[in-house]
Amino acid sequence: MLISIFTILVVGILALQWNRDDDPYSVKNRNDLYQTLIERSGILNRDLPKLIDMNTRFERAEVVDYGMRYIYSLVKVDRYQHDIPSIQAQVEPVLTDYYCTLESMAFYRTQADHFTVRYLDRQGATLFELRLTPSQC
Repeated sequence: MLISIFTILVVGILALQWNRDDDPYSVKNRNDLYQTLIERSGILNRDLPKLIDMNTRFERAEVVDYGMRYIYSLVKVDRYQHDIPSIQAQVEPVLTDYYCTLESMAFYRTQADHFTVRYLDRQGATLFELRLTPSQC
């Protein structure tokens, strides 16, 4: 009788532990995700800032609320001289498509809470920010 109670107790504890490991919101898994995001941002930031094309400079990557934020500068844009909603309307569908379809973005779709991109003007003022989540795909 004592052995069967002990066995049930041990099985119950193991089942609880197994369920915690599968829970993406468990403390352990959230800590692992955060650590992975920190490592990824560190790798990305080693070579930054970097000119991506003649209009865009990748400034840095940051970990924000269990997601990643990429910060870009549009080096020829001044927020007071350009139509920012028009620029955002051009960028948003392309970025959303990349986020939802590129294999290189799979980690952010499946593991991270969000993928955010902030665009700055040539003086470093924020133009707009796009926050993408898997539910948008």
